[in-house]
Amino acid sequence: MKWDLTALAAPPPGRAVAARARGCAERWRGRVGGLGPRDLARLLAELGHTRAGLTHLVAYASLHQALDVYGERGAELALASDAAAEAVEQAVGFFEEEWRNLPEERVADLLLAPALAPYRHLLRTVREAGAHLLEPAREAALAAREPAVQAWALLHDRLQSPLDEAWGDLAHADGDVRRSAYDVLVRGLEPNAATLALAYDTLVADRLAVDALRGLPGPRAMSDFDNGLDAAEVDAMLAEITAQHELAERWLGHKAQLFGGGALAPWDERAPLLTGARVDLASALDTVLAAFARISPAFAATARRVVEAGRVDAVPRAGRVSRTFSLPVPSERTCFVLVSFEGRPADVLDLAHELGHAVAFTLAAEAQPTLVFDAPTALGEVPACFAELAVLDLMATEGDADEAARAGEHWVDRCVTTVFRQTVITSFEQSAYALRDAGRVLDAGLLGDLWQGAHRECYGEALTPGRLHRLGWMCVPHLFQSRFYNYAYAYAGLAAVGLHELRGRDPAAFGRDFTAFLRTGGSAPPYEQLARLGLRTDDAETWRSALGLIRARLDTLTPSRPLHRSEA
Repeated sequence: MKWDLTALAAPPPGRAVAARARGCAERWRGRVGGLGPRDLARLLAELGHTRAGLTHLVAYASLHQALDVYGERGAELALASDAAAEAVEQAVGFFEEEWRNLPEERVADLLLAPALAPYRHLLRTVREAGAHLLEPAREAALAAREPAVQAWALLHDRLQSPLDEAWGDLAHADGDVRRSAYDVLVRGLEPNAATLALAYDTLVADRLAVDALRGLPGPRAMSDFDNGLDAAEVDAMLAEITAQHELAERWLGHKAQLFGGGALAPWDERAPLLTGARVDLASALDTVLAAFARISPAFAATARRVVEAGRVDAVPRAGRVSRTFSLPVPSERTCFVLVSFEGRPADVLDLAHELGHAVAFTLAAEAQPTLVFDAPTALGEVPACFAELAVLDLMATEGDADEAARAGEHWVDRCVTTVFRQTVITSFEQSAYALRDAGRVLDAGLLGDLWQGAHRECYGEALTPGRLHRLGWMCVPHLFQSRFYNYAYAYAGLAAVGLHELRGRDPAAFGRDFTAFLRTGGSAPPYEQLARLGLRTDDAETWRSALGLIRARLDTLTPSRPLHRSEA
């Protein structure tokens, strides 16, 4: 099962995308304040059309690069998309500036208009974002220096990319391969620790300085805003997870028993669970589609359309990237999925995860304007995490006793990975930013202490300390490319667990509501969308209850008392 990219319409040339964006800006600049609802909707649709051309170009480049990492075609397309992106963002930027300058009374009247209903959340968000913008000259100065700042992140990518294969091999089924990969990573990372610590320290210090200029309340504030989440909501979720770290320790203790007893070896933290027979791709697809049919007919039908259209590439091969992802092409109302399928249960779950994304992207692109079809990360990961749980639920209820037991273990393993491992990274970031803000330099030694401490706080003594537990921060690209990115996966994972429980009360009604949720895309805030499904994310009990469901599953596998945590 491979992509045939000739079936995807070629995108417009980069210069055409840029020209369209400049033309849009020239036609509408200076007029936003006098537009009525219908004309404003026309402008937003035109901006969406312009952005769709850019998204098509970016996707076309990314798809070619994914199939041929060193090929010239993908690199050329990527350069063209980079050049076009600046023109598109300038076109969107002029609108946002003029919209923010409108009087509140005028904005309130416009937002009541039916013609602008799909854009209301976007328009409110644009206004809210203006609260922390500087005057145009200072914003321009910050934008001009951004390439120099991002060069530090690029340095990380260049130094780390030769080790990507070894990082992937930490999840290999063969223990010898994992041990070898662990040693390769340690040898490869240690010489770069001081350089990457300098890069990270510089990025953190710069971000804190810009936050101070903008008057932001804390270093996580922009991530919360981009995810459409309230800070108190995120704080409550993280506090509940931290209070129940012993679940992660218990799970790793159980996993250690599966691998022979004692504390889990450091190279086995990401090891796949021991399983029986391997599964072929056709059977895996049948399982995933059957699980999706239990969610709703529309969910399964949309996934089947993606598969039958040749949008899934699942065959590992030379020159092709090994990671998994889903890439929407909203102008074509479709989505491409890439997984590396080798017959492991984890591969079935990866397939379900990415097809879950594909269904959400496709349904939202069909129902919403281009500017608002894509949900923020915290919300966008919910359908994918939910899809995994649906597959595991099918395996548990339709397989024999052994298959059901294995599905239960995989269910807990995926939840621990999604919820606890991601918050370990968030805990590390919180400590790093707090110390840098207090004047401490984030050198390699301090970062090693923080990374090791975050793991110890979560996993206790269930995981044997190793040299990589002082170096692992270098393997997380999001620390360098952005900040506080990973907690969104914990949010989505726990939300998916809560929704899985709600589904059991009335599957048919839930299926209809869930399909409507997928069609909403990014046109409404996360708390509102999840509340429609019966999940109150502003209530700490929601997170406590979801963690309780993980605990209940874990209780069927292992004693309730942590196996390794010290009594001290």
